[in-house]
Amino acid sequence: MRIFSRVRQMLLDTTEIKIDILQIQKKLENHDKNIELVFSYLDELTEKKENESNRVKIGYKNENHDNRRS
Repeated sequence: MRIFSRVRQMLLDTTEIKIDILQIQKKLENHDKNIELVFSYLDELTEKKENESNRVKIGYKNENHDNRRS
C-alpha cells in the first residue's frame, strides 16, 4: 500500500512539474515575440533616421555677420 501511494504521489508531482514547465515555455515564447517586435521597431527607426533629408532651418539668419555698423 505504501508503494502504491508513493508512486501515485510521484506521478502527481511530475504532472505538476510538466504543467509548470509548459507555463514557463508559453511565457518565454511571448517574451521572444515581444523582443523580436522591439528589434523590428528599432530597425524601422534607424531606417527612417538614415533616409531623413536635411530639414530647412527656420528662424533668424544672420548672413552678414561681418558687415557690422562702424
